[in-house]
Amino acid sequence: MPGSPGGRPYGVPVTRTAPSTRTSRATVIAIAVLAGLFHAAFAAFLLLYSAVDSWAVDRSEATGAFDPSQLLPHGEVLWVVARCAAVLLVVLDVVVIATVVRERGRPRARAVGER
Repeated sequence: MPGSPGGRPYGVPVTRTAPSTRTSRATVIAIAVLAGLFHAAFAAFLLLYSAVDSWAVDRSEATGAFDPSQLLPHGEVLWVVARCAAVLLVVLDVVVIATVVRERGRPRARAVGER
């Protein structure tokens, strides 16, 4: 219509919606799968490291005298990395849970004309 702002007929209100901040279901599933794989990889690392470390300590003490050559090389660094991985897993879980709770608490955007 000529003369109407934006090509709308007179009397029709302008409806503006906020841009959607919700992610698609496929994206959420992909992130959940990646987080699960991340958890499984670090859990396997922690389990394997603790088993190998205890085996190496037992082997170093098996001769009756302590033999430090039987210990894992750079064992202290591996211990720190294993503990940091566990802490990072806990932090990741807290962030994910907080994000899910925050997103579930938000009201959904309504479609135009929906009551």
